[in-house]
Amino acid sequence: MASHTPFGSKSFAQIAKGLVAIHSMIRAGTDELPEAESIRDSLDAPYRVLTPTERDRAQWLSEDLYSISDPPDANTPKELNPQAQQQLAEAFEARQNREWDRALLLLRRWQKYIAPALLGHLRGSIWLESGHPHVAAEFFRHASECDPENATYRAYYLYALAKSDPEAADKLARQILADDGAFAPVLVARAAFTRFNATRTAADGSAQVYLDLIPVLERTAARIDADADTPSRTTAHAMTVGLLGFCHEFSGNAGAAVQYHTLGLQLNPRDNKLLVARGILQYGTSPRAITDLETAVRLGSPLIWPYLFLAHHYATTGRFEECRLTCEAGLRTGGIDTAKSRLEEWKAIAQAELGFPPDLVMMAFESAVRLDPSNEYAAQNRDAFAASRGAARTEWTQKSAATVRQFGIAERRSELAA
Repeated sequence: MASHTPFGSKSFAQIAKGLVAIHSMIRAGTDELPEAESIRDSLDAPYRVLTPTERDRAQWLSEDLYSISDPPDANTPKELNPQAQQQLAEAFEARQNREWDRALLLLRRWQKYIAPALLGHLRGSIWLESGHPHVAAEFFRHASECDPENATYRAYYLYALAKSDPEAADKLARQILADDGAFAPVLVARAAFTRFNATRTAADGSAQVYLDLIPVLERTAARIDADADTPSRTTAHAMTVGLLGFCHEFSGNAGAAVQYHTLGLQLNPRDNKLLVARGILQYGTSPRAITDLETAVRLGSPLIWPYLFLAHHYATTGRFEECRLTCEAGLRTGGIDTAKSRLEEWKAIAQAELGFPPDLVMMAFESAVRLDPSNEYAAQNRDAFAASRGAARTEWTQKSAATVRQFGIAERRSELAA
């Protein structure tokens, strides 16, 4: 369940959100209220600056939304003929190639051959992948209403809702978790993720929510283990185990967290988040941590954390060229400033050890201090380097592995994604 960069301008995004709002009011029978007219009026200005392609896209979106404004269609789809089958295959290919308009057009043209629930799910997937979760949520909602027994459809709806209307998603997640045994594991896992992320970004960051989620997730994992026919079993198991690890970690139980991260990696050895999480928790205590972090980097981790820990490891073990390259790669990830400050500091140390021009080394140190004025080690090492110019070697002040581990555990929570 991943979203990507939106297709269309900001003005089109405004139009799309407005169309969704209007059609939601049509579905609720409130489209004649002044609020609906106000929304329509607000779309005039952005509509005027749309490109011809975006105007066509908006018109077709409106038609597709009108088609799901009524109660779910119970009509049986036509039997697939060779031509329809070929065209639907082309729609899937267009979606894979990110040709969103073509994929939607083909679905629209051959929709009589697709069950309404599946059609809604496919449309929702396209809009989600193209970066419009508010639109996706409407189609996923329709899919789940057409086929209420399909927990995967409802899980996708909750996922898109969390991105477009977090308050509504949190409310739905609470309802599911209040009676978790009545819902399919994949939906319970998605609801738990929704609550986890809502708490993670809340001002209080209460650990009690993590503690409350643990027994729910344990029950869910037991249900999955006991039923080989669980819908979306692999996905549900991976989500449940992975989240159990993070809940234990954020509750302060690192040992249990590592156990669940390990179980999750047995299910999916290429799970980048779990590799990074286990690597951080075991950094400085197990050689497996370096293997996990190096694997995460090799897999192209978008997170700054594996680069940060590996840079510290390389700096403190004298592998300065690897340290320099790792710092530069980590700085390209766009992580938080406190982490970037450490990378700039260790890059400066690596450059100094490799004989880079002193002015270049000082630039890196200054950048480290500027990014995080509280980084006392960067300031101390900068001053030590400035005082030792011309000397054979500078004595660096370095953090311990335990200190870096605690820093990473505390700071990285804000960058975990759903």
